Amino acid sequence: MSFNTDLSTKLENSRNTLRKIARNDNTEFSKQSILNDMEKFVKMVNTMDETVLVPSRLMNLPQEGDDDPFCLFAMLNDLKTELLWAGEVDEQVERGRRISDMSDTESDASSAAGDSGIEGEDERESAAHAAATCRRHLRGLRRCLRQLTSAAAHLTRSYQEEVGAPV
Repeated sequence: MSFNTDLSTKLENSRNTLRKIARNDNTEFSKQSILNDMEKFVKMVNTMDETVLVPSRLMNLPQEGDDDPFCLFAMLNDLKTELLWAGEVDEQVERGRRISDMSDTESDASSAAGDSGIEGEDERESAAHAAATCRRHLRGLRRCLRQLTSAAAHLTRSYQEEVGAPV
C-alpha cells in the first residue's frame, strides 16, 4: 500500500512541477535536469509569443534553408502545448500503428518474453534494458529541446530586427 501512496505522491509532484513550468513560476532544477531544459524551452516560446504580436509578419522574413519562419512559429507553439498539456496519444494513430512502427523497447520486450525460463532474470534484464533505453531517449530529448529553444530565440531576434523593435 505504501508503494502506491509513494507513486501517487510522485505523480502529483510531477504534475505540479509541469504546472509551475507552464505558469512560469520560479522553480529551480539542476542545470543538467531535463526539467531545466523543458523550462527554458517553454519560457523561450512564451517570450517568442509575447514578441511576435503579428505572426503574419513572419512571412516577410527571409527563409533560411527549409525553415519557413511562420511554420516554425506554429510548430514551436504546438510542441510547447503538446509538451505541457497533451498526455494522450491520438487514438487513431495508435490503432493504425503497425508492428514495424514499434519502438526498440517494445519489440525487444515482446521478443524477450520467456527466453530463458528464469522469470526474475528476464525481468531484471528487461528493466536494465528499459532504463538504458530511457536514458538514451532522455539525452536525445534534451538535445532536441536545446535546439528548439535556440530556434525560438533566433526567430524572436529575427522578428525584432524585421519590425525594428529593440533586441
